[in-house]
Amino acid sequence: MFRSKFYKGLRIVFVVFFSLFGIQSSYADYYPSGPQQNVSEQTLRNNGWTLFYEETYGTVIGNTTTPIRPSGQYVILAGKALHSTTILLAAAAPTAQVFTETVLNTPQLLNGTYWYNTSEISFGFAPTAIINQDYADVEDISNPLRLSLHIRSNDANTWAGWRLGAINFANDGTNLEDNDGDGAAYLKQVWTWNGASTANVRQTNNLSFAQSLYASDTLSDPDGQLRKTIDSINAKYGSLIK
Repeated sequence: MFRSKFYKGLRIVFVVFFSLFGIQSSYADYYPSGPQQNVSEQTLRNNGWTLFYEETYGTVIGNTTTPIRPSGQYVILAGKALHSTTILLAAAAPTAQVFTETVLNTPQLLNGTYWYNTSEISFGFAPTAIINQDYADVEDISNPLRLSLHIRSNDANTWAGWRLGAINFANDGTNLEDNDGDGAAYLKQVWTWNGASTANVRQTNNLSFAQSLYASDTLSDPDGQLRKTIDSINAKYGSLIK
């Protein structure tokens, strides 16, 4: 009798816990909504993301996004300082939509971020629909939430860079650096993840535990520790809540 009541109580605790925090037994991977700043690379690795592409900002991509397009279902475009393990700026969205061609200065809203991919012009994201692709996005030049890469080349010139938040680089990529050498000091990255379903993907705006507890958003887990705990508990007691 005691054991029966104990297991019944345990099932109730699990149901309440999962319902309160929006956590399902098939716990999903890190998929942040909107531009993110100062994210540990280990957070991405802990949550199923794989680094697909990484080159300096002085490295030319070319006139199409083919070299940086992964086959995974989801993509994160990011930038960081050389030798650092902290991503300075990143955004995530479904791969197929991110790499869909867009009209000049007309980004599309995907997962809380405005994305653009204009052939032979530029590729990147912004926090608002207002961008200025000349050729990379030069709108609000001090804004830390804009990332823009040249997708451009011709017989006379090749183009690299260009923007990582408020950090800006030279248009000419032939010498692999801007005048200050910053083009070689920062890396552009593309991460990929094969998620099972967007319906089970946890979104977060980097809320704290307390904010998540008393707000309507789901619980954030920036370092992946909560996910590990839930997976461990689910492995031992998951059958009790089915």
